[in-house]
Amino acid sequence: MSFTYFIKGFVSCFRMTKGIFSHSTNRFNKPGIYWIWFILFHSIFVFTSVSQEHRQGLDTVFSFKPGQGQNNGQSPEYYPKNIFGLPTKTATEYIPASSPDDMLSLGLGGEIIVGFINYSIVDGDGPDFTVFENAFINPANNKIFAEPAKIAVSEDGINYFEFPFDSLTLQGCAGTKPTYGSKDTFNPSESGGNAFDLKDLGLSRINFIKITDICEKVLNNKNHPFYDAIITGFDLDAIVGLHLSPKVKGVNEEKSNENEQSLICNNGIININLQTETEQNLLKVYNTLGMEVFSRTLKNLDIVSLKNLPEGMYLVYLSTPRFKLLKKVIL
Repeated sequence: MSFTYFIKGFVSCFRMTKGIFSHSTNRFNKPGIYWIWFILFHSIFVFTSVSQEHRQGLDTVFSFKPGQGQNNGQSPEYYPKNIFGLPTKTATEYIPASSPDDMLSLGLGGEIIVGFINYSIVDGDGPDFTVFENAFINPANNKIFAEPAKIAVSEDGINYFEFPFDSLTLQGCAGTKPTYGSKDTFNPSESGGNAFDLKDLGLSRINFIKITDICEKVLNNKNHPFYDAIITGFDLDAIVGLHLSPKVKGVNEEKSNENEQSLICNNGIININLQTETEQNLLKVYNTLGMEVFSRTLKNLDIVSLKNLPEGMYLVYLSTPRFKLLKKVIL
């Protein structure tokens, strides 16, 4: 598609250059030479810009808080590999993904925050990302078996904006449409899954997608149109970004850098120096699987030991009334 735009752009520009050639001498007019170079470089620039559009499947987890009940696909043997990449190719409206190799059960009330390592999702034409669950059509009653979740997004990982949804019709939720794995994953009109458009929230760029299971809204109401006694929670198969752009450093990230000295980790010991009057401070630590492995409220001057945790890389989240900070540490 991008090459087509390049050709069309080049042809259009060329048509605008009538008169560049001198009919009497069959030579270029001097100004025409500059026009030729301008058009050529302009066309190349347009072609390069358009071809930078990127699409891919999910490739990173920021945090995961399992809910109650179902835990299919949560063990390190499967997770997080089972939600990375593209949706399950064999999934249909009647035979959904069900293997722990292909999906992660959040459990009732579970929550996961995911994204892309090197890319932001940006607002483009139409939907900007699609969430794939293992919803399917129940052949016994020809109704959708849905296990819904609400979707919220953020650019800085702190301030989230939730897509509006109807808890009765489940309009606006994820987990309500089957996946068609053999179709074009990047075409929401045929791929299935639930597609979301940043334009609906008035946002231009996001880096974090938060998925929160809301199945209890259905289970607690036997008269709910989607009620089914065997609902166990949202099952994530995949997320694909339809409009991705390389990440840029934002204002909130720069502000976080100003507070880096508030949290210093050395040999498994975290030193906290907040220099504030309040003690409403919270420290959370997540492992590389997005699992919360440590949580504690903090004093303004505090020392926290993480030496009881296995060696490896962790994400430390510090929340205070004045600022919030995300920092990677290696033990």
